[in-house]
Amino acid sequence: SEAVRRLLGLQGNTARVVRDGREFDVPIEWVRVGDLIRVRPGERIAVDGAVEEGLTAVDESLLTGEPLPQEKAPGAAV
Repeated sequence: SEAVRRLLGLQGNTARVVRDGREFDVPIEWVRVGDLIRVRPGERIAVDGAVEEGLTAVDESLLTGEPLPQEKAPGAAV
């Protein structure tokens, strides 16, 4: 049960949603399918989705066990 609590602690509480060209920090419960989420370097990815634009590397070690960040480009799942 301690491991589950730690995993839940890693989840983001809010997401930066872009709507009508403006950014809003909202609770993840308010994120809707189709919303565009902006994630800045070093931030946690609050919800599942796909990269729309930009290049980055994502730490997926929690999910995959892979110790090195995985590169992501447009169309990649996150």
